[in-house]
Amino acid sequence: MTRAILAAALTAGLALTAACGTDGTRSPSMATGKPALTIGIAYHQPGLSVMDSGGKPQGFDADTARYIADKLGALPEKITWKEVAPDQREQVLTSGAVDFVVATYSITTGRMERVTFAGPYLVTGQDLLVRKDDPSINRPEDLGGRSVCTAQGTTAADNLRAFTPEVNLTTREGYSACVDDLLAGTVDAVSTDDVILAGYAAQHPDRLRLTGYRFTKERYGVGIKKGDTGLQGKITQAIRDMIADGSWEKSISTHLTPEGYQPQPAPAVFNAPDKTVTAGDPADLDQDLVTAVDSLVENFNKQDWEAFGQLTCPEAKDDIDRFVMRNTPRYDERLGPELADAGFVTTVTGIQQTGSDAAAFLAREAFTNVPDKYRRYFADIDYTGVMERRDGQWKLCQLSADFVQP
Repeated sequence: MTRAILAAALTAGLALTAACGTDGTRSPSMATGKPALTIGIAYHQPGLSVMDSGGKPQGFDADTARYIADKLGALPEKITWKEVAPDQREQVLTSGAVDFVVATYSITTGRMERVTFAGPYLVTGQDLLVRKDDPSINRPEDLGGRSVCTAQGTTAADNLRAFTPEVNLTTREGYSACVDDLLAGTVDAVSTDDVILAGYAAQHPDRLRLTGYRFTKERYGVGIKKGDTGLQGKITQAIRDMIADGSWEKSISTHLTPEGYQPQPAPAVFNAPDKTVTAGDPADLDQDLVTAVDSLVENFNKQDWEAFGQLTCPEAKDDIDRFVMRNTPRYDERLGPELADAGFVTTVTGIQQTGSDAAAFLAREAFTNVPDKYRRYFADIDYTGVMERRDGQWKLCQLSADFVQP
C-alpha cells in the first residue's frame, strides 16, 4: 500500500480545520458590525423550504440557512431571501447575486469544478413518487416506456436513464409543476431525492406514495462562489455546531419526520475542499500503528468481523459495526439479486500520528462487480478512523465516512 501523512487532507476529514483566505470574491464582512446576507433558497419544497404568509421560508433548509446566518453574525431582519430554481444555482453564485445557496444542492465532482461547497449537511437519495392507484411502479426498472418528470438543472434525469434508457423524461422548472402533472395523470412518476418527494406525498396522502426504493446517494452542501474558502470554512463550522448542539435533529424532527420521511443520521461534515495536499515522511510513523491499521483493513476486506472487532475500542465496537454496515451498500437487503456478487476493496490512503498514543488514518473503499446503473448508489467511500494506543496496543476508537460522488 502507498501511504502518505496527509496534513491538509486530514484537516478536511479529521481535524476539520476551516481553510482561510479567499480569492477576493464577495464574502460577508465580520469587521463592520452585523452583516447583511442574501441567501438563495427554494420556495416550494414542503418540509425543506416553503414561503409562509409573511414571506419567510419555513422548513429544514430554511432552518439550516438561518442557523448559518446567525453564526455569521447576521440578524434575521438583515437576511434577504432569493428564490433559486435548480438550474439557477450556479448562475446566482457566479454572478454574486447571493452570498450562499441552501437548496437541496448535491455535492458532485462536476459541480465542484464550478462551485465551492460547505458541508455536507444532509445525506439523502433519489426515489420515485407515484400515484397510489398505480401499483406497477416500485423501482426505476419499472419505468420502461413510462413518463417521468424531473426538474430542470438536476442530475435526476441522467440517473434514471442509467437504469432504464427507454424511460420518457420531461422536465419542468420546479418539482411542484411535476407533482401537478402527476396528479393530473399526464406523467406516471416524479423522480428526485426522497426528502423532497416525501413532502409532496404528505400533502396528498390519499393520492400519492413514495416507492421507498432509494437508488442513489446524494449529499447536500451549501453552495458558495467558487474559491471563497474563507466563507466555506465558517459555514462548515456552523453546520458542525448545528449538529453538535441538537439544532439539526430538532429541525429534522419538526419539519421532515412528521411527513413520513426516515432521515439518515447526521453526516460526517468535512470542508469539501477544492484541493488536498500530501506531505510528511511515512518513516516517522510508529510501526506498530502501521501494522494495526494494515490489520484493520485486511480484516475489513476479508469480512472477518470478529478479528476486526478485536482491534476496536470496546466501548465503540457496536457503534462502529453499525456504521460499517450502514455505509456499505453490499449489505442493503432491498437490492436485487443482480448485486449478489458485488464486493469491495479497501486501501489505506494516509496515516497521521498526532501524538505518542493518538493517530488517525484515511482509507478508500472501492466497490467491485457493480452494474453501471448502480454507480450512483455504490459510490466509493472515504473512511476516517481515529486510533488510540491503549495498554500498548493501537485500536480503532472512532470511524466516520464520506462517499465520493461522481
